[in-house]
Amino acid sequence: MLFRSLAAFNGTKHFYERPFDVVRDNLLPTQYLLDRYAGKVKRFIFTGTCESYAGAVDTFNWAVPTDETVPLVINDVTNPRWSYGGSKIANEIQVIAAHHQLKQDYTIIRYHNIYGPGQVDHFIPEFYHRAKQGNLVLKGWENTRSFMYISDAVDATINIMFNDLCKNEIINVGVNDERSIKEIAEIICQQSNIVGDLILEDAPVGSVKRREGNSAKLKRLTNFESKVSLTDGIKLTLESL
Repeated sequence: MLFRSLAAFNGTKHFYERPFDVVRDNLLPTQYLLDRYAGKVKRFIFTGTCESYAGAVDTFNWAVPTDETVPLVINDVTNPRWSYGGSKIANEIQVIAAHHQLKQDYTIIRYHNIYGPGQVDHFIPEFYHRAKQGNLVLKGWENTRSFMYISDAVDATINIMFNDLCKNEIINVGVNDERSIKEIAEIICQQSNIVGDLILEDAPVGSVKRREGNSAKLKRLTNFESKVSLTDGIKLTLESL
């Protein structure tokens, strides 16, 4: 039997508005699940995040696309944004500690900006709803991300779960397609027939400037390739809103 943990208190606004809740809801459930299942399942699948290495990219100009060997750096412990990325770093330590002490095999999956129908509290649906109301303010417009459609993320996850080559590995799940936030906003406006000039503003303090995970390891271990293009994925997402 495999055990996978997919729950987390996500959504950037929560990192700033409810940081203590974010930390608690990441750390405690992971600890409880490891206490309950360590040594009783074939593999513990933990869903991590690309937020965990944001400090290395911004502070030390770590290479982008970023591979799984990147150090996990908290570059400002006083910034509440790290309530999420920092607690997910601690989660990875929890999982790996259980492996060393309790002999529990694991896989850590670092997801990169997954999106799709039904999503809330994330950039694509939030910007769409604001823009439909005439609010075209765009914070962090120069920042880049690589967005992966949900069905591709699910397929990649299933491939990882049932592939023994992925045992005791950390694996990026994302696409190598780095785009600026401004470009994503323009695609949303074009597909939704929203007319107007974007109001470009700086990102919140602590928002990583570039993010794109290197997918070479995922490809090497599972032979996985994403199928849904960014424009098609955004179209499917907007149709659901």
